[in-house]
Amino acid sequence: MKHLAKSLLAAALLLGPLARAEYLRFEGSWRLKAGTTHDVTPPERLAVVLLAMNHASQEAAEGSIGSAISAWATIGEANAGTEAEAVSILERARLHAGRNEFELATELIDDLYARHSTFAGFAESVQLQFDIANRLAAGERRRLGGWFPWFRDPDGAIVLWQKAVRLAPNGPLADECLIRTARLGKERGLTEKTNEALERIVSDYPTSKFAPEALEMLATLRAKESLGPAWDQATTIEAADHWRTLADQFPNDPRAKQAIEQITLLRDRAARARLGLAKFYFFDRNNPEAAKLMANACRNIAPESAAAKEAEELLARILKDPNPPKTIADRLLGTFPRPRIVGETKPQAVGEDLDALGFKKEAPKSATDNERR
Repeated sequence: MKHLAKSLLAAALLLGPLARAEYLRFEGSWRLKAGTTHDVTPPERLAVVLLAMNHASQEAAEGSIGSAISAWATIGEANAGTEAEAVSILERARLHAGRNEFELATELIDDLYARHSTFAGFAESVQLQFDIANRLAAGERRRLGGWFPWFRDPDGAIVLWQKAVRLAPNGPLADECLIRTARLGKERGLTEKTNEALERIVSDYPTSKFAPEALEMLATLRAKESLGPAWDQATTIEAADHWRTLADQFPNDPRAKQAIEQITLLRDRAARARLGLAKFYFFDRNNPEAAKLMANACRNIAPESAAAKEAEELLARILKDPNPPKTIADRLLGTFPRPRIVGETKPQAVGEDLDALGFKKEAPKSATDNERR
């Protein structure tokens, strides 16, 4: 008997978390889900609660939305802290959302998250918030009191999508919330929010069906941050890396073909930036050593690019003659002084009265009593 009692106790402990109250609407009426136990007290009130829930749903079905909201509110007040209250909050949020009272709906959803974090219908509340965000993004207006149209608020959609990701980062809607945030953010010029959403998709949801789109958008945005070869090319290289990731991880995606072309163009741009520096150092600063370093960097970034071929021609010219052609200014004012090579000997001081840096030596002074003070 003791072994049987222990077995039953173990089974109860295992099944206990799965047996918490859960209400379902089936064939037009509310009922307790099989295998769960209600938390209504006293227990005999369960029939009254179910009757009240059915009445509230019937009011909504008949178009009496105001009456239905009041009925659900009464159910919530009478069953505070129970699963029935959580159901009433969600149903009221649905009804308010149906009347475009988005602010009231989202406030109720926030209340639901705060007070019923283990609610069985948690996923439904996230879905409702997601749907409200989509409607705001599509340009639907809030309606005050359920009838008076208010201003459009597409940016409010981003707030709700971000909240959905925070509450359910592992849920089925998280990656879609992020890509919708990125799309709308790009459309409205919200660069920071767009970048954050795209970066999170790439880092946290690398296998998402939206990952190729996120990589494409991220690469395009990074490429635009550099204004051309005369500017810093860090973002250009980053853009090329995103295209490479897209081509490697999603070879069957239609964007993969475009990725190869973009990688070639971006690496040529980055290489051409080094080529520009090489020409600057050689022709404008009379510094063939620095020019050779930049020309070789150009070849390393994109060996097969047109910029690399120009760099090879410049290297051959420098090796043949390290002196750049003289301009009219050079002939009139003299050439730009060539920097010393690291291995060159430093110039020695001339005369015994000069130090190694060329400054006049001063005899050491004795410390007098006045100087000490």
